[in-house]
Amino acid sequence: MVEFSLGAGLLFATFAGTFRYGYTLLQYNRLENAVVQGARYASLIPYDSATATPSAAFLAAVRNMTLYGSPTAGAHAAVPGLTPAQVILTVAFVHGVPSTMTVSIQSFTVDSGFGSTALAGTPKAAFPYHGIWSPTGS
Repeated sequence: MVEFSLGAGLLFATFAGTFRYGYTLLQYNRLENAVVQGARYASLIPYDSATATPSAAFLAAVRNMTLYGSPTAGAHAAVPGLTPAQVILTVAFVHGVPSTMTVSIQSFTVDSGFGSTALAGTPKAAFPYHGIWSPTGS
């Protein structure tokens, strides 16, 4: 009985650690896929701002694509607990035109039941801009 209780405690700790590590990797993979999908979408649709600050409609569409896999808001996020405010879009301009769309996740915590892992600025995906630049007012 003593050997079993010592062995079971060690076995439970090993399984709990393995579960936490595996679940964190699963959630990170889902986040990474969502970020790549959002950045790719942002790089292909018309960009309607004359500056590196995207319009509210453009930003909302990219955030929705990252969160729900659709430019319109959905019911279930790709990763539970992820909010639109945590999806960061950065637009880089070169020679006065958009050149790169970067999407990243800011301040997200993966709760695996046995602990939590904080992610800051990661995952991140960047795509060169191939869409049509059509700033409003021009």
